[in-house]
Amino acid sequence: MRGSQFIYDGLWRCLCPAFDRAALHRVVGPRSFALARPTQRVPSARCPRLVPSRQYATSADGPGETVEAPTTKELRPRRRAGVPREQTWEDRLLAPTPPTEDALQHVPVDDIVAALVAMRDPRGWSFHGQDIDRHGRILQLVRHLLGVRGQPASPFVYECVMDAMASPRGSAEGVRKLLDDLAQQGMKPTAAMCQGALAALANHPDYALRQEILTVMQEFWFTVNTPAKQSVVLGLLRDEQYELAYARLTELIETGARIDPWVYDIFIMVFGKLGFLDEMLQLLYRRKSTDTHGDVVTSLHYFTLDVCSEAFYYAGTMFAWNAVVRNSLLQPPDGVVENVLATAARHGDASLATETLDLIAQRTRVMAYHYEAVAEAFARAGDMAGALRILSIMKRNGIRVARGNTRMVYEALKDRPRLVQDAEGALRSLGADGLVPLAVVSVVMEAMSELGGSEGAMALYRDVSALCGEQPDSSMLQTLMVNSREQETKRSLARDYMASIAEEDDAVRSWRVYEELIPSCAQLGELDLAFRFARQAASLPTVSGGGTAAATRNHLGWLRRLVESAVEREDGRIWEVVDQLSKRGDAETTAKVQKMLQQTRLARRVGELPRRA
Repeated sequence: MRGSQFIYDGLWRCLCPAFDRAALHRVVGPRSFALARPTQRVPSARCPRLVPSRQYATSADGPGETVEAPTTKELRPRRRAGVPREQTWEDRLLAPTPPTEDALQHVPVDDIVAALVAMRDPRGWSFHGQDIDRHGRILQLVRHLLGVRGQPASPFVYECVMDAMASPRGSAEGVRKLLDDLAQQGMKPTAAMCQGALAALANHPDYALRQEILTVMQEFWFTVNTPAKQSVVLGLLRDEQYELAYARLTELIETGARIDPWVYDIFIMVFGKLGFLDEMLQLLYRRKSTDTHGDVVTSLHYFTLDVCSEAFYYAGTMFAWNAVVRNSLLQPPDGVVENVLATAARHGDASLATETLDLIAQRTRVMAYHYEAVAEAFARAGDMAGALRILSIMKRNGIRVARGNTRMVYEALKDRPRLVQDAEGALRSLGADGLVPLAVVSVVMEAMSELGGSEGAMALYRDVSALCGEQPDSSMLQTLMVNSREQETKRSLARDYMASIAEEDDAVRSWRVYEELIPSCAQLGELDLAFRFARQAASLPTVSGGGTAAATRNHLGWLRRLVESAVEREDGRIWEVVDQLSKRGDAETTAKVQKMLQQTRLARRVGELPRRA
């Protein structure tokens, strides 16, 4: 019984590779232009000259043995040296430079159709590695076929133009016009046409039109395969419906569909730029499972390292760092390394912080904020010895350690008081190896005094000279005075302050500190120190949105105690402070100060009156 023509064509294609051209001419010949039957995108539609393949035949040596048949290239007659190679239809129609209209006149119709089929290949087309204007070339060839060659409009023509709409030069309006024109011609859409429309709408989103096309595919029982679903998902992503796009992509993954890697790449890049780092990292895990090696995966890891470290996202930073940096696949730039260091500091990863510090030291000079970040990583990890050691190394390398560089250690000690004893022990161990920066000792004493009173830090205070090789500074003494719970401790610290700290060395503190210092000194009878701090408090710059006057009115609690002590001792220095406050304040502040003085004088006079018997 004779088989169908399709079977015989298949047998001929196996036996004679040159048969493809004859079969293609029969399918898309000038009389029907293909074009009257719906076309399916199959890989065999490409010309065999573009994709050489080896054939195998049965050997006469024995059953089951095969010998390698000559390829299509081997069957061609060898061109003699010096004879110019004849141009193929690919050279004439698919070169980077568009063919002229005169050149198209001399090209057979079946060659033009073959070029259109080649450009419609879903795997993409390039001319010896060079990209061409796919949109413009398809439209040029279609216009020539319809306008010059007089070929009839057919579903194949509409499919070609629909594929061209996926180009950046296409549009959703063009897709709709094609469908409307198809209906006016009395033709029905094909499956390839619907899939081409979905691919075009992935670049030029139109939610309503996309739903219409999906409805048409359901009505005609067209299969919505994985490429079509990918186009829908990408269209939702392009339409900024991020949650819906991610949900549809997740559903597609859970069904076990084989998703193209480039779809993952687009989602990873978009989600990374938008800050959806959890979702980006999940997709990167799946993307890596499809292709564990390659430049694309390496680039994705670098992108992940960049966006995650910038956002201090620890999980993504560690994943990318382990994947490409620790494996020596790439060397990130200095900015990314510093972001990784900051991420390690925030999340208490001392190992990663030390690793990044070493990398920075190999490239450039290590700055104060680099050491500070590493110390913060140790402090957050609970390693006080490591944090204090880093700050000591910072000083040994010629960088001054100031109070501001120790705030991360202070916060760690305040959050976890049990680390205070570890910090004190670490200080004494460091002191045995060499001098410790004064700011490092000061921050430990500050935390100790605020947590348990300055009395608990006095032992360490007496050893400051031995540990640091210098005397306590004004900030340390002021902090201890503020947090002292016993009057004798305050008096001892005040006398040490007057004896060792010059007025020009006084640290400028906040209103809160002066509100504690000035009344304490006045109550102890240390008026010299009290007026010294009062002059500094009265000269503080603007500290709030309401200006200096508002700040002065809200922080005059220390003034009443100072005025009372000054009036009691008839100390005229109070007028200097009052004049300074009056100049910097407003009328309300001046009136309040004057009223306070009058009340204090009146109270003193009443106290001096003799009592009646």
